[in-house]
Amino acid sequence: MTIINYEKLFAEFKPDGAISADANEIANALMRELYISSGHNLARFLGVKPCFTNDMAMRVWVQKHLDASLDYVIDDMRCQLQSELYELLPESGYGGY
Repeated sequence: MTIINYEKLFAEFKPDGAISADANEIANALMRELYISSGHNLARFLGVKPCFTNDMAMRVWVQKHLDASLDYVIDDMRCQLQSELYELLPESGYGGY
């Protein structure tokens, strides 16, 4: 009988640091500024997998943008992503998610 080391197996498929510290910092700031609550509806607006909760969807979305931009300044990227969010989200009740 083969013994499976699940910790090692999971580490191969989801490496530590999948969401960087910069992505967490930017995502947290955006969620505070836009009053994004917990829930599950934000993922569809951000174009990420719908299985993510609002906070994780925001982190994944931010990380994708950071991965696409090699040279960025955190504050500049936060402002850029905030502008993009205003265009993606519906007009009324940004915090209603």
